[in-house]
Amino acid sequence: MICQRCQQKEASVHITQFINGEKQEVHLCEQCAQETNVEMGIPQFPVHNLNNLLGFITKAYGGDKRISNDRCPNCHTPYRKIAETGYVGCSECYESFSRQLEPVLRRIHGTNKHCGKIPQRMGESFLLRREIEELKNNLQQVIKQEEYEEAAKLRDKIKALEEKLGEE
Repeated sequence: MICQRCQQKEASVHITQFINGEKQEVHLCEQCAQETNVEMGIPQFPVHNLNNLLGFITKAYGGDKRISNDRCPNCHTPYRKIAETGYVGCSECYESFSRQLEPVLRRIHGTNKHCGKIPQRMGESFLLRREIEELKNNLQQVIKQEEYEEAAKLRDKIKALEEKLGEE
């Protein structure tokens, strides 16, 4: 596709906008996109410094733009410093600032639960044990909510997984 502005080079920047429900597309070459100062709305990622990933994502996607001056009760690191540098002061910081850090960590990892690496020689049995543990926790919650049909399904799943684990 040819650039719509210069009509000479291959278009490498494709912009689609919906304005008042109407789709508008613009196709530009890289040079024309730079000349027209096309703003993509994507913050510039610090490629040269991956150590600062948490700080980058906290700033770019941190939701609340007013960063609190709260401090960790253990190491006294202010949340402002964590948001700027991406470095957490101590393990207590995760607990103290869980409300602010959880959405950021979910965006980075896809979850707020640490999975870690699993050794190959014990991978499958480890995963089965972890799944059984999660199902047992879910079973307790379902029983508290008096959803007995769901509890029976979970119980059966747990039994089946425990039998599979015993076969290994």
